[in-house]
Amino acid sequence: MDKFTIGNVQVAALTDTTQTYPASAVFPHAGDSLSQYSHYLADGEGMTLNFGCFLIRDREQTVLVDTGLGPTEDGQLLNGLGELGVDPGDVDQVIFTHLHGDHTGWNMDPSTGKPRFTKARYLVPGADWGHYSGQQPPPGSFSRDVHPLMEAGVMDLFDGEHELTSSAVAIPTPGHTPGHTSVLINDGGERGCILGDVVLSPIDAEELTWANSFDWDHDMARATRLRLVDRLINEEVVVGASHMPAPGIGRFVRMEGKTRWQGFTPGSDSE
Repeated sequence: MDKFTIGNVQVAALTDTTQTYPASAVFPHAGDSLSQYSHYLADGEGMTLNFGCFLIRDREQTVLVDTGLGPTEDGQLLNGLGELGVDPGDVDQVIFTHLHGDHTGWNMDPSTGKPRFTKARYLVPGADWGHYSGQQPPPGSFSRDVHPLMEAGVMDLFDGEHELTSSAVAIPTPGHTPGHTSVLINDGGERGCILGDVVLSPIDAEELTWANSFDWDHDMARATRLRLVDRLINEEVVVGASHMPAPGIGRFVRMEGKTRWQGFTPGSDSE
């Protein structure tokens, strides 16, 4: 668990778990081009993804962005919150960047059958709700983690830009899913962004046009990546990214004519 600040807004990066996938499966069209990125891979083949969530504390509001893979994968989100002195009942809002199951896993408490973050409103991108609720059958994680929120009366749908706090606003960044959303933070002249899955790894940070196997609409996802990363570079935004190497904090930069992910641990000289 690592923390950084944007003005007076505190952000904590919380790793739920990590998993490793064959890079060739994540980027199925990359072919031999993947070999130039072997330094990012375990044994030259495996791409280890961080499954990160982010806690925003802005004055009186506590906002959790995503809830990880959850207890079925031995997730550590609740332990990370505990290290911060945050109880699930302290969270005011839970917002999902999107509704893939690795971002919704801690929503429900199986011991009670009730939402785990007992005080929170759960903010769901409307386009994702429409997309997954309309599938027959819906994905298992959607039925397990998301649909019960509606039944419990704690879920709010939103579309377009949505103000979370006086300093944080959700913005549409579609392509990975229909309603994929990122969170911009602007406070005290400083800027931050909780990215979600717009960029998955240091590899596609350098190859922004590459398609990956997780995106819903490759053309839309590519356009969003190019547009948003360009903005984040130009505005020198500190980024929290769900799947970048833990703690998932860094900046996008341009070096030697290429876009790169420059990760750092808060408090280090590279910050």
